Amino acid sequence: MTTSAIDVSGSPASQIEAKLRGVPVREPGSERMIDVSPAQIRELRLPWAPLVKTKLGEWLIKASGQRFKGQGLIGADALAVSDGFRSLQGDDFTRYNFPQVWVERRQIPRAINGRIPSRNAVVLDLGCGPGTSTEVLCRFAEPNWTIVGYDLTAEYIDQARSRAARGGFVNERGQPIRPHFIRQDIGTPLISPTGSRLAESSVDFAMSGGVVGLYMGRKGVEGLARELRRALRPGGYAALDSGPSCSPSQLREIGEAAGFKYIAQVRSCRIDPRPKIILRSPIGEVGKPVG
Repeated sequence: MTTSAIDVSGSPASQIEAKLRGVPVREPGSERMIDVSPAQIRELRLPWAPLVKTKLGEWLIKASGQRFKGQGLIGADALAVSDGFRSLQGDDFTRYNFPQVWVERRQIPRAINGRIPSRNAVVLDLGCGPGTSTEVLCRFAEPNWTIVGYDLTAEYIDQARSRAARGGFVNERGQPIRPHFIRQDIGTPLISPTGSRLAESSVDFAMSGGVVGLYMGRKGVEGLARELRRALRPGGYAALDSGPSCSPSQLREIGEAAGFKYIAQVRSCRIDPRPKIILRSPIGEVGKPVG
């Protein structure tokens, strides 16, 4: 992605700045981490039938010599991806994005289990779209969490902000969660909701879904890995999606080159070819990316 557009409008500053700057480094193991139960994982899963129907429909369209809306975006250059997503609105985006929603609702609960502090966590949702992945994160959040979503498409950020303003993000107990949304290229230094650069060692968990492995080139992924290594607290985690643009082995290699420790892969199902790669920032090293 090449555009450097950044939009943090509508984000209050005072409490967020206090939370992201000058916060003592967490002592690994000193805080209780969230615990996602098997029942919670099962509850979020969507059935196979609509996924099979969606993918079969795409195959039939291609077999007839036609193109479905959004076809060709995976692996395309940054400009084509940006223009393509701007053209996907309403039902078109919902149809195109459904397979990703299906995957995220299965991957996210397993990726975050035991890896986010239960209180006062700072969590990044990279490639949040209109808030579909943020919705899943919020189900496990506490009102004292700070969740920041990033996306390059202005229309999706506007939708996510409108939903947040209406109280449309809640946790499992029905408590409102107030995520913040920023329009920017995640291949550039990450901006906080206050408009300043995200503070060093201020983030507990960073997640991407359907963006790193599908639409970012190697150079962009390497830049993102270095930025997350700087922003994550010692012992913090990144869960990044792999895919055709960045395979699981390549993503692991990039993460380790940036100074992360490889932890695991999380799949939506046994045959999932695009797992999330779980990386951990070294304990005892504050914001020191390699290279």
